[in-house]
Amino acid sequence: MIQLWKVVRHVRQLELHRLILLLIAFSLVSMCFLAYYVTNSPKIKEPPPLPFSDCSNQHRALLPPQASWRLTKSVDNSHTDPVVLVFVESLYSQLGQEIVAILESSRFQYRTEIAPGKGDMPTLTDKGHGRYALIVYENVLKYVNLDTWNRDLLDKYCVEYGVGIIGFFKANENSLLSAQLKGFPLFLHSNLGLRDYHINPSAPLLYVTQANEVEQGPLPGDDWTVFQSNHTTYEPVLMASTKSSEAIPHLATHRALHATVVQDLGLHDGIQRVLFGNNLNFWLHKLIFVDAIAYLTGKRLCLALDRYILVDIDDIFVGKEGTRMKVSDVEALLNTQNKLRTLVPSFTFNLGFSGKFYHTGTDEEDEGDDMLLKHRKEFWWFPHMWSHMQPHLFHNVTVLAEQMKLNKQFALEHGIPTDLGYAVAPHHSGVYPVHAQLYEAWKAVWGIQVTSTEEYPHLRPAHYRRGFTHNGIMKTKPVAANATGLER
Repeated sequence: MIQLWKVVRHVRQLELHRLILLLIAFSLVSMCFLAYYVTNSPKIKEPPPLPFSDCSNQHRALLPPQASWRLTKSVDNSHTDPVVLVFVESLYSQLGQEIVAILESSRFQYRTEIAPGKGDMPTLTDKGHGRYALIVYENVLKYVNLDTWNRDLLDKYCVEYGVGIIGFFKANENSLLSAQLKGFPLFLHSNLGLRDYHINPSAPLLYVTQANEVEQGPLPGDDWTVFQSNHTTYEPVLMASTKSSEAIPHLATHRALHATVVQDLGLHDGIQRVLFGNNLNFWLHKLIFVDAIAYLTGKRLCLALDRYILVDIDDIFVGKEGTRMKVSDVEALLNTQNKLRTLVPSFTFNLGFSGKFYHTGTDEEDEGDDMLLKHRKEFWWFPHMWSHMQPHLFHNVTVLAEQMKLNKQFALEHGIPTDLGYAVAPHHSGVYPVHAQLYEAWKAVWGIQVTSTEEYPHLRPAHYRRGFTHNGIMKTKPVAANATGLER
């Protein structure tokens, strides 16, 4: 009997082991299938479809004569939907995510697809109407190396519907130092170190970007690509010189300017393109990318030229001894404000104050407080709670209003102008999620009409933030800047 029990127990143990092994195997197969499915499935994303404004009626100065004579007919892709088709390497590639982030923050509709090497191209038309107004390739080599059928299909679509293409080429250690772009009269020279970035004022696509300055000094990295061609279809947009004469001796002197971004005017095959010799990490490339979208879509997808800038500096008078503003800091603030006014007329810093902490620093810092008040009328001011307490901690609206009245009395006693109708809560507390008592007290004490928070609907990513209105108070969508080192 005992022997039989041992045999039965042994069999059960074997069955349990087999079951565990089967579960592990099933889990591994499931994970592999899920990874394959996610990596190879297209991602459709439709953010709010309208751009900030219609910029079709906004115009810059006319192109110089030497640029305009080379232009072909103006872009007309009106028979397409205002949607960008983005071909990415994978759904998780860095450049692909940066492209998507710019499209989302600009409120442009888009669709992402894994770039096909071979296989089906997504449907481009619907009943004689184009589905996409622009094509973007994260890796332009995926475009030039398309199989003949798909390449002909895409190029024919672009010609018939007036659709342009934006492509990026990011060199790596395996890239050829010099090569011709397949099918184009264009040569690429890669893995270069560059310096002194210039904007070509004759480039037709310039819109938001202005070509009145040079970005002096070395550009980050040694993986830049420059373009070279004798064909009139290519117009340089951004240009730089090499760091050393040994870099590309066959391209004349290193002091010559070489194109890192080129605009294809469509004189070669009827398709207008913009090609980048790097990714979007450098700030100027982001501007050119936005301008390229506007130009290649006939400004159907573009950003308005008007910009409204408000720079808040919270926590005025707040801070431990040794970290507060001194006279020299206030002078630097005034000097910076004057410099910014040469670029942005009437620019004024907006200072958020907590009156309880006035004159609570060292003697030098107290002098800094006095210096601020001496120049109080040269700044804008907004209330930031008397004791820097977070409003959501106050559940009694009367007590919360009393705290605000203390700050208001401080402002009256020191002649601080507070008629903007704007306020920011410490740590953005109570704005969202909404703390009703805060909104009631703001309206009763200060007559607040506008506030801001980074938290709606979520802190990250920043370009998903939105505004809303609650109880007659509008909430704007800020971009955080760590000006004081305390909280923002």
